[in-house]
Amino acid sequence: MRKNQLKALRKMLGFTQAKLAADAHSSRALIISIERLGHYPTPSVRQRIAAALAVSEAIIWPDIVGVSDGK
Repeated sequence: MRKNQLKALRKMLGFTQAKLAADAHSSRALIISIERLGHYPTPSVRQRIAAALAVSEAIIWPDIVGVSDGK
């Protein structure tokens, strides 16, 4: 399971899971999966979540460097 900072960052910025999901054009179930299970979303989903929070993807997923999206 990969670590991510989504839950901590989301809370720090005052987003609920539902608000983040809506702003990222995603589902709350996916946000929960990322936060609780360490699900690693596709590049487009990562971009939408980062944009909704106004941060870089690397802030949320510190291990993004060197990650192959195809595997």
